[in-house]
Amino acid sequence: MNSNKDTKEENPTRQKRIILSNLSRDAEALRARLIKEAEEAGQSGKAFYWASRTINFMLLNYIYQTDGAKEFKTFMQWKAEGATVKKGEKAFIVWGQPVGTREGDEEKEKGISTEDMENLFFPLCYLFSEKQVRKAEEKQKDHKPEGQVMKTEHAHAETVTDDIF
Repeated sequence: MNSNKDTKEENPTRQKRIILSNLSRDAEALRARLIKEAEEAGQSGKAFYWASRTINFMLLNYIYQTDGAKEFKTFMQWKAEGATVKKGEKAFIVWGQPVGTREGDEEKEKGISTEDMENLFFPLCYLFSEKQVRKAEEKQKDHKPEGQVMKTEHAHAETVTDDIF
């Protein structure tokens, strides 16, 4: 019998990691091109700006089609604010904070050596933009329109029609 380890099929998370790795390479290439263009134009400030942008920044602002969204949060962060993700919305996948097996050298906190990078694991992080959620104030407006008084019906009330008059 074949166990899960013996099969060649990749699990969905592994497939997403491969796709994100490929998109990250595109983001790195774009960032490198923008740095080079700025340096060739003699714009050191602009070159520094592009050099300081993270891969996640490049993914969210230049690789993914985000329709101009500026605010990205996890499902739980939106939920904590009282917002709900709209039905059918798909998350933007980016790299999460690294977790790893680094030994507790507090002097190394300023930088990560190449040896440490091999021991780190970057999990996937799923983000939703402000355009993919209904915020708490939007939900309140939908449930209770302003200026409208709710009518209560009584079981014993008679129906009044125009043909009586």
